[in-house]
Amino acid sequence: MLPVLIGCLAVAALSLVFPSTPTYDPWAWIMWGREILQLDLVTTGGPSWKPLPVLFTTPFAIFGDDVAPYLWLWIARAGALLALAMAFRLAKRLVGRGVAGWIAGVFATLFLATTFEFIRDAALGNSEALLAALVLWAFERHLDGRRDHALYLGFAAALLRPETWPFLGIYGIWLWFRDPELRLRMAILAAFIPLLWFGPELWGSGDALRASNRANNPNPGSAAFAAHPGLEVVERFHHRTVWALELAGLVGAVTALVAWLRDRRQGAILFLAGIGLAWLALVAAMTEGGYAGNMRYLIVTTAVLCVVGGIGVARAFQGLQLAVERVGGSARAGLAAATAVFLVGLVAGWPVIRDKADNVDATLDELRYEASLWHTLDDAIDAAGGRDALLSCGSVYSGPFQTQMVAYELGIHGVDVRALEGTPPPGVAFRTHTIPKGPLVIAVTDDAFREVLADGRWRLWTAPRADARGGDCPSAGADAPRVAPHDGTPDLASTR
Repeated sequence: MLPVLIGCLAVAALSLVFPSTPTYDPWAWIMWGREILQLDLVTTGGPSWKPLPVLFTTPFAIFGDDVAPYLWLWIARAGALLALAMAFRLAKRLVGRGVAGWIAGVFATLFLATTFEFIRDAALGNSEALLAALVLWAFERHLDGRRDHALYLGFAAALLRPETWPFLGIYGIWLWFRDPELRLRMAILAAFIPLLWFGPELWGSGDALRASNRANNPNPGSAAFAAHPGLEVVERFHHRTVWALELAGLVGAVTALVAWLRDRRQGAILFLAGIGLAWLALVAAMTEGGYAGNMRYLIVTTAVLCVVGGIGVARAFQGLQLAVERVGGSARAGLAAATAVFLVGLVAGWPVIRDKADNVDATLDELRYEASLWHTLDDAIDAAGGRDALLSCGSVYSGPFQTQMVAYELGIHGVDVRALEGTPPPGVAFRTHTIPKGPLVIAVTDDAFREVLADGRWRLWTAPRADARGGDCPSAGADAPRVAPHDGTPDLASTR
């Protein structure tokens, strides 16, 4: 694994040459790392707390405000590359050596790389791809007989999403009786999980369960608002999974089931598929309970489906090869015939491949635009008079998905930047377009506000305070623009 890890870290580092930026949740993790070093952690107003990212971003904060965001992006992107590598390794291993094994690995990797927003989420610093890497790696380590390593990787995964807890708990119970020498380590790790999840929240917000309460307050458009939230999660997952992947996954699971019923073979494939289905059921049940049910929470189900789908493609290839051999052909003829049919299948599936290729360009455009928001924010702050001048205006406002980024650049807490339907004066409003063709957020509804800057991607509106400190706030003359001609309603489904 060492060459794999080094390669993932190296390629992820090279990716930072291109325009890069974190998105909403990662900005909060990066900011919290800085605040922990300053002994001034405030988690109120941000996303749900996640221990593992902050275990990285806290030491990263030592390198300064300009470097720390890139260091976290480096880790998140390396995690995505590791997930792709593990999908390849696992699918190839479960099929076996030869051409079929390579087909399984390659298709598992391609399925995962082109799945819904996998690349986009990883490029923006979300942690779900890293979670997939840890789960797949833990499964491989278990197959290798290194259950201690599987336990450690499962512990790391449990610091990313609470859905991991029941799976790790069941594995821990099994290990307790199977490997007694691991009991002390299991007890220590079991104690650290609640400590790292709830302790910092108690420090940062005064409420150890704030992350859970925050997750129970989903954005508009969430599956949680459907008539049957759990079924909505399953339906959305189905609609966002291409038919070719679902068909391949079905083939891989059914062939494994048949092999296991006949002579107890391919049990590992069935067990892996069971993990994916159980994860889907758990997220659906949690959505029924009021949690958001975002599609990226299903990354483990997605990764498992991609691995089993790669195995399904390989089984179809093996089936064709065996069919030719049974009608009198040689092994070489069977391989040639299977390869020919396989290539024809690729041609027939060209529409799906073309759609995926087209989606790459759209994803890159989105990433470049989001990066431009961060890269022009500092210039806008400087052009408007600087951090201290803007903070002297009063309250700070921004669009709902820019609050953590604006807070980070201003050096204040995330809760100090508000996203409201209106902007009560006095204060400063950071306005931009969350997506290129989206509305200008946020709505400025009070006549006291004037536009003082239109720089790059940003437009700044201020309404100075009446006291002496407010005199430092940048302001515009009476003939400056007042309220924008549109309502500025944010597109809440655009980036989350």
